[in-house]
Amino acid sequence: MDTSPRPAAPVPEPSAAPAGIFDPLGVAVFRWLWIAAIASNVGTWIQSVGEKWLMAELTTSPLLISLIETGTSLPMLLLALPAGALADIFDRRRLLIYAQTYMLLVAAALAALTYAHAVTPLVLLSMSLLIGVGAALTGPAWQARVPELLDRRLIPAGVALNSAGFNVSRAIGPALGGLVVAALGPAFAFLLNAVSFLGTVVALVKWKREVTPSDLPGERFLGAMKVGVRYARHSRELRVILLRAAGFVLFSGIIFSLTPSLAIHRLELSSSAFGLLLGCIGAGALLATAFLPMLRARLAPHTLLTLFTVVFALSLAVLAFVKSAFAVGAALFVCGSGWLSVLSTFNTAVQLSVPSWVRARAFGAYITCWGGGMAVGAALWGVVAEKAGLPATFAAAAVGMLLAHAALSRFRIEALYHDLDLAPIRDYPHPPEAIAPDAGPILVQLHYAIAEGDVPAFREAMRGIRTIRVRDGALSWSPVEEATSGASSPRTFVESYFSSSWGEHLLQHHRATLEDRVILDAAYKLTPEGKPRVKHLVTAFSDAGKEPRPRLFGGE
Repeated sequence: MDTSPRPAAPVPEPSAAPAGIFDPLGVAVFRWLWIAAIASNVGTWIQSVGEKWLMAELTTSPLLISLIETGTSLPMLLLALPAGALADIFDRRRLLIYAQTYMLLVAAALAALTYAHAVTPLVLLSMSLLIGVGAALTGPAWQARVPELLDRRLIPAGVALNSAGFNVSRAIGPALGGLVVAALGPAFAFLLNAVSFLGTVVALVKWKREVTPSDLPGERFLGAMKVGVRYARHSRELRVILLRAAGFVLFSGIIFSLTPSLAIHRLELSSSAFGLLLGCIGAGALLATAFLPMLRARLAPHTLLTLFTVVFALSLAVLAFVKSAFAVGAALFVCGSGWLSVLSTFNTAVQLSVPSWVRARAFGAYITCWGGGMAVGAALWGVVAEKAGLPATFAAAAVGMLLAHAALSRFRIEALYHDLDLAPIRDYPHPPEAIAPDAGPILVQLHYAIAEGDVPAFREAMRGIRTIRVRDGALSWSPVEEATSGASSPRTFVESYFSSSWGEHLLQHHRATLEDRVILDAAYKLTPEGKPRVKHLVTAFSDAGKEPRPRLFGGE
């Protein structure tokens, strides 16, 4: 993976008229979905307190308690990318309605099992896993909806408001959950969570989502999955964000997996005090939401990420060595500020780094890294805590976070430094063809006549073009030169790549962005006509003597 450092880019000047933090609430559909999400997230945090308190009543094992977080996060590792593909090729609104309804039913089932005293550690872990499945299906579609509802100027404020709403829930939900568990028990906490999904379902039903009509063939699920993986693999901008997010979450997620053991078994707090302690994380994140726009206007992105990472690591050291509940609450407050600031920065970077056609799949990849870091980290820190104790585990996470940041901070997140023009090129290079969308594979050949003196510049341009082709769906790519062209000028080069079908090839023409146009033109302008001569070769038949039929080439 090419994640080599790039030359420093100038830090952009703040916009003359930046969007206010509350401006997105002027968009009615965004406002109602935002309010419904807050209510639903409050219910989720109430359930989280109930799950962890119930597990602590069933066992004193730090590993089993931390595995609650693994159960919730593991589906994100396994399902977020398929969920992103579904959200890109199907109606996101319907997908969200189905996923929210599913989680309502799972939460209600857990409440019923708890009322019946039928919950064991295994049952509780299984139900947290099932809830995680719904969250994994929801995540990419929910994140990708923001650019559908808001124009580009409002996107950073919309992302910040989403984070603010989530952290209002994180501040209120655990505190309320602690009171509910203390007064009415975990079962009632699970029932409240089931009810909280109703508001989101109603808001989604009322959302009249506008879908842009297209005469292009639709993508199929497996093909969309492959294209999503290929895009994440070959988009340097996205790879850097995924790498840095995974490095941060692996260590920072310890505050969610081991704080229950710290509060219940080390500090010996009541359920209401435990809820308040978890609420400190959300309160810190909420405060950061208010100050983050100001900090972003004053500090370079690298400085901001470094500041909050270092502060987070120092707070983990406090959790390692201090036994005062007040000091632990203050440390978690600071951790919440760092969590919000770092991850909302990554979230905004994803929004600004990928075009609309693959946005949900990009968020699927992002949530996969995020969920994988949480799931693996929860299990890892649980095992370490079993062997070495809580103090040594928190201290190890603090040191690991600083080392990971030092190793990864040299990779610049480009979208935070300059605007990427991700609008599609919108050229229509093909006249109507009597070719079935499923026909293929398609061999595309672009013939370039290049003067001898322009060959070095052409070869350099081809490196960028290769990335565009394979990132946007080409199964393979290769540049060749005609054997007899070296003896004369201009020399003839042929760029060749395979598309899985004619329909997929048509879609690829609409995936290149205006940002890519600069790279493509660098090669095209070197030809006498200003563009290469293009041939499309369609697979005629699979084997001699058999009926002609389309055949898909595998691999890259």
